[in-house]
Amino acid sequence: MTDAPTWPRAAGRGPVVVLGKLVADAVLELSEPLVVGGQQRVVRTTTAGGAPANVTSGLARLGVPAVLAGWAGADPLADGLLAGLAARGVDLAVVRRGRTPLATVLVHPDGERTLLSDRGDGGLEPDDVAGVPLPGTAVLHLDGYDLLRFPDALAAAADRAHGAGVPVSLDVAAATRVRAHGAEDYAGSVRRLRPDLLLCNAAEARVLGLEPDGDLPPWAPDLVVVHAGPEPTAVRTRGGTWRVPVPPVPVPVRDTTGCGDALAAGVLAGWRAGDPVLDAVRGGHAAAAVVAGVIGAQPPS
Repeated sequence: MTDAPTWPRAAGRGPVVVLGKLVADAVLELSEPLVVGGQQRVVRTTTAGGAPANVTSGLARLGVPAVLAGWAGADPLADGLLAGLAARGVDLAVVRRGRTPLATVLVHPDGERTLLSDRGDGGLEPDDVAGVPLPGTAVLHLDGYDLLRFPDALAAAADRAHGAGVPVSLDVAAATRVRAHGAEDYAGSVRRLRPDLLLCNAAEARVLGLEPDGDLPPWAPDLVVVHAGPEPTAVRTRGGTWRVPVPPVPVPVRDTTGCGDALAAGVLAGWRAGDPVLDAVRGGHAAAAVVAGVIGAQPPS
């Protein structure tokens, strides 16, 4: 095993472009455990959501130029969400059509969350990515949920990025979604994108056959980051596995929604800065800890 993992390719110096759909998150903070047929008071917050919005907001918070590209609804709800992202410093390059997807997020008293999704009306087409600003881009980051719904559009964007010499990263969809879709088919879709970096959590890794101590399968990229909440994050290459401990969260955990997206933002920021891979993962841990201390998936402004 080599002394430390390395980036498959150097990132550029331009912005990080994150491609996918814009989602509205209706976050319901539960005051007690949910009981079927019961009633309780909740605290409701509506924010921009979905991995692309969360990752770009996380990057902007870290001082990294970020572009949200892809699809947003053509309704007043999306108007407000986009204005909020722009106020955070996120540049926008989206097509507008249809109705905004809505995710209802139940935040349980222990900080865990349950996600209920309404996919909205509209979508992302291959022709839409022709206008995504890629020349000079540091990294193109793709959302694994959108790989299920818009595989051709993501493949077109990845092909453009590879043609322009831009590295590509991908964050995997939830294990339940991958299992329902078929892990083998999903792995084939990942391979079609040819990502340089794959991010996933431990449950997603298990579904995809990324065994903790086994060899990376042929479809996987040469760098895989597997996070597991408070357990050490595994950084895997074809040369070995490194484990990065997660420091104790300095504030009470209020909501785990968006922690994986914040970790991705921290890793991408480190990649763009040319930091060593393990240091970039530590930066991801720090970013995730900030989001764990607030309600909702967006980092504090």
